[in-house]
Amino acid sequence: MTAVICLAVLGGIGWAVIAELETQPTTRDEPPAIVLRAPEGFHMKQLGGASLADAAAELRTDPSGRAGVEFSDDGDAVILLADREGQRVVEMRASRSGTIVERVWPEKVDRRLDWAVQNGNLDVPGLPPVTGKNLYH
Repeated sequence: MTAVICLAVLGGIGWAVIAELETQPTTRDEPPAIVLRAPEGFHMKQLGGASLADAAAELRTDPSGRAGVEFSDDGDAVILLADREGQRVVEMRASRSGTIVERVWPEKVDRRLDWAVQNGNLDVPGLPPVTGKNLYH
């Protein structure tokens, strides 16, 4: 009799857990609650909602050797860094699904930013391609 009661209780708990999990959304309406922050040494600005072209235009006006902007793009939290000293542009993006990606465009920072202002991307013909990796916390 005790075994039957234990099984009934365990079954009820299992049913409650499964029912709760089924009601949870699989994607978020907001960026994930993670810490996405620029490395030390960058002069950072906040843009709010913006496009890559807007962010690139803002970085073009910053004369510092290491500048960055934080902005939101279609629900993703984004940090775009112009590292003129290291000759690279870095994008860190946290999507609503929780994926965090870092992409790096090497060489010719100002040329890439000019291209992005006009074309909305950093993939300048004739320059080395972007590399990327997932970031895990």
